Amino acid sequence: MADTALSPATLLARAAQLYDAPGSPLAPAARRAARSGFASGAAWMALALEALRGGPLLSPSPAPNFQFLGLAKYGLAGGLAFVWALAAVWLDLALLGLFAVPLFYVIEAQFVFLFPLALDGHTRPFRAARRWTARAGGTVRVMAVVMPIAATMLGGGLVGRGFVRSWCLGCLAVCVWYERVRLAGAREGPVS
Repeated sequence: MADTALSPATLLARAAQLYDAPGSPLAPAARRAARSGFASGAAWMALALEALRGGPLLSPSPAPNFQFLGLAKYGLAGGLAFVWALAAVWLDLALLGLFAVPLFYVIEAQFVFLFPLALDGHTRPFRAARRWTARAGGTVRVMAVVMPIAATMLGGGLVGRGFVRSWCLGCLAVCVWYERVRLAGAREGPVS
């Protein structure tokens, strides 16, 4: 396994550099990124990957159903966290309910590369995403990167940089990380 780890701060700084670059299509396209839910978010991530690679992506055929992928990913993560929190309250162990947040990110870490993999045409993106989590260092290492990125995505708007920009920077940071893992994998062999 190649060292594919970058700190969340490094990923976010690189994402900001790309997002704010003169002539970058990313900031102007950001406002449309959430208009159609996961489908328009995936279209924006495709634009981000094209900007990173300096050229167009090969469009997978048939096109993935990004609404399904997003709902499944966050349904699994959110559903498990919700059940945990509900059980903790029901058992009168409310403090254990706080573990719902890291539990959400245990699931999120398994699928952090789901959308980029689907954009690159993987026919089984859920299965591939789990393998890529292992390639990126495993669940704990991926969580250590994902949670600070998520904090930026969710809280960045509160510190004056705007919610859309903060959300897009987090997605772009994941794309930067994905490219690092992808290029390391190209040297080591396929992980589809």
